[in-house]
Formats: sequence, structure tokens, C-alpha cells
Amino acid sequence: MGNYESDANPNNEWEESWESTWNEFNWEQYLQSESDEVRKYQAIYSKLIRSSNRLDEVALYMGWQPRPEGLEQDGDAEPEQSVPYTLHRHPLFVSSKALHGWLVEQWGRRVALTPESVDAAQALSYQTALTESDYYGLLAVTALDMDDFALAIAYFKRGMVSLNTALGMLSDFEKLQTESLSLYVKHARIRLFDIREIWLRVTYDCRATIARGSDED
Repeated sequence: MGNYESDANPNNEWEESWESTWNEFNWEQYLQSESDEVRKYQAIYSKLIRSSNRLDEVALYMGWQPRPEGLEQDGDAEPEQSVPYTLHRHPLFVSSKALHGWLVEQWGRRVALTPESVDAAQALSYQTALTESDYYGLLAVTALDMDDFALAIAYFKRGMVSLNTALGMLSDFEKLQTESLSLYVKHARIRLFDIREIWLRVTYDCRATIARGSDED
């Protein structure tokens, strides 16, 4: 499976990670590079969307898990420079921002094409569900970074409620039989189910980690 639950800050070395002499310009460059990572995920995901194993394949090309034999990184690729740790580097953060970002951005474009087809209150409710889903997913990243796996699971549960709300509303939009919205519904449904799949995978690993801790006690 894709290593979406990987520990992006090994050993929780917060003190060392923030011993930085970076100035405002350095951080602006860093944040821009992290935005590029989100766009990279979106691009790779779109190319692989027809693959039933797309989540694992995207994680592979993002460099989140070891590459199999015969699929080596380009020889002229420069080694990554050492940078301070932030949650922006966590695979779960990147994947969540990429998938939710596409959902929100494309929704705005589709509604703008056919504003008379969607009730304003419905449009806002759907976007609110996406925003809440993204919010709880990012809170779960924070909990994982603190090694509080039970809290991460609690956030995922709340995010699932928002996901289910969004999925239910997609069915309502599909019934409008508007070409622009129907195309959005098709691709949005895939992404919402993939967000849920990622969360279920990480939740499973969190429960396994909690169980191992209980056994050790």
C-alpha cells in the first residue's frame, strides 16, 4: 500500500528540526516548493486515474516508498537538500491537499459554467462538506505527528461524516443531468472514495499500532 502514514519526522525530533537560520525568503521558497509537491501529486494522480492500483502507484512516483527493481530514479537527479521538518512534507498532508484541492477548484469551475442548474444553498453545502473533510484530514496529520493514534482515528471518523455528506450530494447533482456537472460527479466520486480509502488504511495501521502498545504493556 502507499506509505501515506509514514513518519515524516522520525523520532519526533522537533528540537533539531526547528534549529534553522532560515529567513522569510527561505520559508517563502520552501512553501512554494511544497505547493509544487501538491500539484505534482495531482498531475501523477490524473495520469494514473484509470489504474485500480493508482494510490500505491502515485505514492511510488512521489518517492514515499521504495522503488521496485528496474525502476530506478534518474541518475542525474540531485539529492534533496536538508530542510527543516514541517507537516507539509507528510504524505497524508500532500495527498489530502491534492485531492481536496482538485475537488474544490473544479467544483467552482463547473458551477460557474451552469450557475442556473445548481441551487446556491446546495452548492455552498457541498463545498462546506469538502472543506470540513479537508480540515479533519489535516488535523489527523497533526495527531499522527504527535504519535496520538487514537486522536487521529477520532478525526478520521469526523472526516468520514463529511465525506459521506459530499458523496450523497454528488448523487443529487448527477440527477440534474447536466453534462458539465455529470463529468465532475464522475471524477469527484473517484477522488472522494480514494480519500476514504487512504483514511481507512491509515486508521487500520493506527489501530494496529495501538494494539501492539497494549500487548507490550
